[in-house]
Amino acid sequence: TKRFLTKGALLPSQRRYLTAVDDVSFEIRQGEVFGLVGESGSGKSTVARMIATLYNIDAGRIVFDGQDVSSLRGPKELAPYRRQIQMIFQDPFSSLNPRMKVADIIGEPARHHGLYEGAELRARVDELLEKVGLGSAAGMKFPHEFSGGQRQRISIARALATKPGHMLLDEPF
Repeated sequence: TKRFLTKGALLPSQRRYLTAVDDVSFEIRQGEVFGLVGESGSGKSTVARMIATLYNIDAGRIVFDGQDVSSLRGPKELAPYRRQIQMIFQDPFSSLNPRMKVADIIGEPARHHGLYEGAELRARVDELLEKVGLGSAAGMKFPHEFSGGQRQRISIARALATKPGHMLLDEPF
């Protein structure tokens, strides 16, 4: 369950909450592809963001490989889980730092998790750029230099950088 505080409440007694997701339950087995389908505004993106631990849950729990992820606190406890769960957002442009070159954007998750550095990191980034059809030269450009579809491929490459076990795709493409 996830609730958001609505605007305009000055006093605690005036607070109102919007329940975005309520009592959602499902299980995804290893190797399965799972689609969460619903109307616009039904909470699909909120569920994905809770699974990715970008939103804290208000009630319930998220269990991954037998571990209650919702009980983990702080970056160090969450790091192994976050390495295994990567998300590709609906709007690639808003999820890409406009001040960073594409190679740095793609390499950042792998560098953050200590998977690669130096020449090995550069080789991994080049490999991913080739894999998504952009070519290694694309790494020296900035996100604004690409079309929407190309930016989506940059997001895919970034998500693949840590070799995750599971990917959350916030919009079918």
